[in-house]
Amino acid sequence: MIGEGQTEETFVRDVLAPQMFGRDISLQPRLVGTSPTGRGGSLSRDRVLRFIRNTLRERTDTYVTTFFDLYELRGDFPGVAASRTQTDPLKQCGLIESALAKEAIEISGCREDRFFAHIQPYEFEALLFSDVSSFGSVRADWGRYIGKLQDVRNSAETPEHINSGPDTHPSRHLENILQPRFRKVLHGNGVASSIGIARMRSECLHFNAWLAKIALLSPLS
Repeated sequence: MIGEGQTEETFVRDVLAPQMFGRDISLQPRLVGTSPTGRGGSLSRDRVLRFIRNTLRERTDTYVTTFFDLYELRGDFPGVAASRTQTDPLKQCGLIESALAKEAIEISGCREDRFFAHIQPYEFEALLFSDVSSFGSVRADWGRYIGKLQDVRNSAETPEHINSGPDTHPSRHLENILQPRFRKVLHGNGVASSIGIARMRSECLHFNAWLAKIALLSPLS
């Protein structure tokens, strides 16, 4: 699973991987390299495609997928321009995923089934709105903000539909509402662990479809 930041990396390692291990599926998180010594951060088209290609070429008996946020993907990223004709974030993600998979498979020359993309609408923090009561489990002093967080959740069809505006995307809501301030790397996976994958899957259809696909993969020789 190729991610864009430390939060996604630890989420895959500490929350997702233990869930999948019982299915004989081993997940290895990786971050896109941004410099000779740096990992994670800005997702440029060329950097992402190069990293996917190199990962796919390391060996032939693994599947590769992505865990990128829809929010703030660059306009030159595969499928992003075409996705802007859609208003539903799940449909936007589907168009980007298809375009990214097409280009990644072409550039790497791998079997078509070995790579499939996942773009999370609108960002990782949307998953945390699957059960906002869990914020109070992570920090007791956040309990008084549960009502405001629930209002944000109730304002959207699903957590994955929470607005993508610069002041209304999921992580901005958390930053604006919670005191002491929510820190993605520090608090994100604690909240995710408290919620649990099952609840996230029941609330977040796009996320659920991705994990369902992973669970049905056949071993590669």
